[in-house]
Amino acid sequence: SVRSPYGACCYKEMFVRQKIPAFLIRSYQKTPSHCSRKAVRVELLKGKKFCVDWEEGWFQQYQRQKESTSTST
Repeated sequence: SVRSPYGACCYKEMFVRQKIPAFLIRSYQKTPSHCSRKAVRVELLKGKKFCVDWEEGWFQQYQRQKESTSTST
């Protein structure tokens, strides 16, 4: 896949409002600083990619869980 510098940004039609179950998430990545929207690109196990508002409560919680599990090893 070709990685263009703008491919990593999130556009409003890419955002999902509903909570994504943690077990469906393969990986996530913060959007680069040049993007107009501060967001997170979430990749699901099936390869689908969505954008989530960085401030979303469920995502903040998900991220905290991820960090606590990964740092405890």
